[in-house]
Amino acid sequence: MSEWFIPEPEDFPSQRALLHLGLNKAARYYRELVVPGIGGAWFVRQLSWAMGGIVLAKELHLKPSKIANAIEALACKLEWNNSENEDDYDGKGIRAFNRDGDDVWGFKELSDKKHYVQITYRMSTVRALTGLGLTTGTRFNTMELTQIGNAFVEDFLNQNKGGRGGKIVRNALTEWIQGSLIDKIEEGIGKRCVTGEEKQIIRNRLLSDSSDTLSNSQRRKYLIETFGHNTVNMPDLDVILKNLKQQDHVNDIETAIAFDAMLERGRKIIHKCAELIAVSQYDIKGLTSSIKILKSKIEAYKKSKGKKHSDSDSFSTELLATNNDTELLNCIVKRDGNILMFSNGKIIKGTLFDNRKELIINDKTLQEQVGSEESSTENKLHQLFELWTDCQ
Repeated sequence: MSEWFIPEPEDFPSQRALLHLGLNKAARYYRELVVPGIGGAWFVRQLSWAMGGIVLAKELHLKPSKIANAIEALACKLEWNNSENEDDYDGKGIRAFNRDGDDVWGFKELSDKKHYVQITYRMSTVRALTGLGLTTGTRFNTMELTQIGNAFVEDFLNQNKGGRGGKIVRNALTEWIQGSLIDKIEEGIGKRCVTGEEKQIIRNRLLSDSSDTLSNSQRRKYLIETFGHNTVNMPDLDVILKNLKQQDHVNDIETAIAFDAMLERGRKIIHKCAELIAVSQYDIKGLTSSIKILKSKIEAYKKSKGKKHSDSDSFSTELLATNNDTELLNCIVKRDGNILMFSNGKIIKGTLFDNRKELIINDKTLQEQVGSEESSTENKLHQLFELWTDCQ
């Protein structure tokens, strides 16, 4: 099993409250195995905002996470404010921004999750900061910048785009943190306003060896090569697999995809069972077809040639060893314990039963928010494509 960085709890919050089925670690393992070292970074400015927070926190003797979250919130709100309509804005914070309107722009307010979001981009960027060699350390609030990381963030902070009077971004943000009003400096800190120097550094880091094991060191580079010169649409998955140089990487991607299918089908069974219980029509016969599909997905995972995580191996072995459909369903429900529970030999509603509709399931995978580190394998590949494209 390859070694890879697991953030501390403060840096990696649970982004999905339901239906982990005891496979959190396995999901993160496969995402990192497929695309090492980029964490939840989908665009360059996620890294700039986070590292800007680290630098300014040291200068102002404040907590890095607080400042990084505030810079991110400010950048997002500036973009939201300049959007012609809500459909043009695809970032976080829409609900808070619509509620607060043009009245809330101060550091004190925007550093508070009440005026932005609880789960920031920064929280899923921590792995990328170390994985791309921009910082050292495992906790965001105690990270140190590397030489490359320092060059990257200084380019961001020293832009001459900090508002009136020819301020640089660093000075504008410092005064804002200290209580001053701030100009509308989206050009300096906005998501779509990345400098050429920032792009170049992240391009080089994506093509460099990852800090993973030797067998994974070139995986980002080889995947990027399969993208070719297309910066609009990611190549189809079968094209990527065909053009990859490393067969062990192909095997690992295929195993990760088989894991996704197995986990997704387990989740769908929980949802289907909950739907039947909700209308008092629960009968194991109503789940026979879904359970049959799950067994086929488990067998496909078992036959795949890539690396296996111990948790997903245990899951598949446990379910295949059951004697009948009822026993298999009980095993899945016990692993959930949120939407449904197993008590006194019966399946009953769990404490989060009424929240089950918050998770939308389609034919491919659960819908994922940008920034999640646990998204599907195909989404993880798409994430690398988006990050690479943002560097061009």
